[in-house]
Amino acid sequence: MNRAPRLSGLQRQVLSLYRTVLRTARGKGLQADAIANFARTEFERHRQVDKKNYQLIEHLMRKAKRQLAMVQQKEVTGVKVL
Repeated sequence: MNRAPRLSGLQRQVLSLYRTVLRTARGKGLQADAIANFARTEFERHRQVDKKNYQLIEHLMRKAKRQLAMVQQKEVTGVKVL
């Protein structure tokens, strides 16, 4: 039985953030798919970032956490990509 490779602490944080975003999207009703698709697109867009580029990864995580905090507000019902 093959085990999945061990993830670094930063990789676990990114995966946890992604899961949190998807959970949050599920709670947004009609716009859940749009929010999840936006998140999926953003994470895929940055998938090729070098694993050792900690500064960029941490910057992207801070940006994603700010966006997540905005989406988690009750008043927010969806996202619009410009």
